[in-house]
Amino acid sequence: MLLRAGQQRPSGPARAVTATTAAKAPDDAPKQVSIDLDKAIAVKLATGANLKPVAFRTTDGKDGWALRIPGDRPIATPAYADGKIFVGGGYGSHEFYAFDAQSGALLWQMKTSDDGPTAAVVEDGYVVFNTESCTLIVVDAKTGKVIWQKWLGDPLMSQPAVWKGRVYIAYPANPRGPKAANPGVERDGRHPRTSHRLLCLDLKTGEPIWEQDITGDAITAPVIADGNVYVNCFDGTSFAFNALDGTLLWRKQLAGTSAPVIAQGQMIIGKKETRGGKAYEGMARVDAQRGNEKDKEALAQGDAEYLAKGKGGGVALAPSKAADLDSSVGFGTPPASAQLAQANDHVGVSTVAGAWAYQGSKVSVNDGRMLNAQGRYINSVNAHDGKRAWRAEVRSRELAGNAQMFSPPALGREKMYLSGAAGHIIAVQQKDGEAVFIYAFGKPMVFQPALARGNIYAGTQDGWLICLKTGSADADGWYAWGGNAQHSR
Repeated sequence: MLLRAGQQRPSGPARAVTATTAAKAPDDAPKQVSIDLDKAIAVKLATGANLKPVAFRTTDGKDGWALRIPGDRPIATPAYADGKIFVGGGYGSHEFYAFDAQSGALLWQMKTSDDGPTAAVVEDGYVVFNTESCTLIVVDAKTGKVIWQKWLGDPLMSQPAVWKGRVYIAYPANPRGPKAANPGVERDGRHPRTSHRLLCLDLKTGEPIWEQDITGDAITAPVIADGNVYVNCFDGTSFAFNALDGTLLWRKQLAGTSAPVIAQGQMIIGKKETRGGKAYEGMARVDAQRGNEKDKEALAQGDAEYLAKGKGGGVALAPSKAADLDSSVGFGTPPASAQLAQANDHVGVSTVAGAWAYQGSKVSVNDGRMLNAQGRYINSVNAHDGKRAWRAEVRSRELAGNAQMFSPPALGREKMYLSGAAGHIIAVQQKDGEAVFIYAFGKPMVFQPALARGNIYAGTQDGWLICLKTGSADADGWYAWGGNAQHSR
C-alpha cells in the first residue's frame, strides 16, 4: 500500500540513505541499482495558517519551508522567475499565487475567472497559464495584473508553451473558439477536421496567428525546439509543425504516452506497446524532421499495468479521487469534448482531473543520456545507440504492483530530482543511478518538481507547496514543468 495523503512515517532517528548495486552482471548488461524508500529520512511538516510558510529542518541538516494552499487540491508544478514562485491553487481552484522563492512569503494573489489553473510558464515578464475550465490567461509577473485572457473551450487539460513572443496551446474545437488569421496553413487533406486544435497566439496581445488540427488534447503540453512545435495527443498520435507559420511537417501514430523531448535530432517519447493483451511501456527515438521511428521496439521496456483501461494512467491521483474532483467542478460524466474514451483506451485516463494531471513517463535528456521514471524503475539509456546504461529499481515494503512511482525527473547538471506517489522527494546521480538523498514527506506528489537556486519546489496532492533547500548549486535551471517555457529540457 502507498502512503495516503496526510499520513506520516513514524518519527525516529534518521537512517542512512543507501543505494546498493546488485551482483555484477555481464559487461554489456546495464548496471542494476536498488533504491530503498524504507530508508528515507522522515520529514514532518508543522501545520500553520493558510498561505503562511512554516520552516522545517531535516535530521541531516537541510532546511526548507512548506505552506498550505486553501482547498486541499492537487498542486501542479510551480514556475520560477526573478526570485518568485508562481503556482495555481489546484484543480477546482479559482486562485493563482506568487510567493517569494526563498522565504515563501506571499507576494500577490489573483482570482481567476474560472477554475483549475495549470502549471504556468514565465517569459519576458509574463506569467502564462490556463484554467481547466476554460480560459488562457496572461498576467504581469510583478503584480499579478491580468494583461489579457481568452476563453478557448471546456475542458483545457494541458498547459501552454511560450516561444519568441508567441503562446501555443491545445484546445477543443468549437464554434465559439478563436479564429486564427491563417487557419490550417497546410491541412492534411487525408483526414477530416478533428476534435482539437493547436493554436498559436501573440504573447502581448492574445491575437491568434495560426491554428492547426490535432486529434485530441495534448499530453501535458506542446513542446517547442529547433523552430518546430511537437505535440503528442491522448490518442497516441504525434504531430510536428513549423512553429512560426503552422505548416504541418508530419503526423504519425506512434503510440506516444508522454510529451516529447527533442535531442540530437531525435524526438524522444514514452511509448506503449501491447502484446498478448498486456501493456508495456518504454522509450522511443523518432527522427524529429520526418517522424520515422529508429528502433524496432520500445527501449527499456517494462510492464505497464497502470496504462490499462480505467487504471488512471499511473498518476498519483487514484481514479476514485480524480472522479471526486470532477464531480466537485460539475463533471458528473466527462464532457464529449474531452475525448476521454480515446485517452482511456490508450493510457487508462478516464477523468478530466486525471488528464489534467497526467504526465506519463516523460523522458529528460542530459549529456547524451535519456532518463525517465517508468513504473517502479528509473532508467538511463544512451541517446545515440539506444543501449541501456543503468536501471534503478525502487523498493519499499509499502509498494504493491507495478505502480507509477514518480513523476518525470527534473534535471540538474549531475543529479536528477523526483517527487512521487508515496510522498518522497529523492535525488539520484545521472551517471550511475545511485541515490544521493531520500526524504519522506508523507504527502503524495502528483507533478514534477521545479529546481531553482539550490531549492526543490514541489506541490502535493492535498494542497501543500514544499521548498526543500538542498544547499547544492546542482538543483537549478529547471524553472517550470519540462524545464522552461518551451517544455524542451
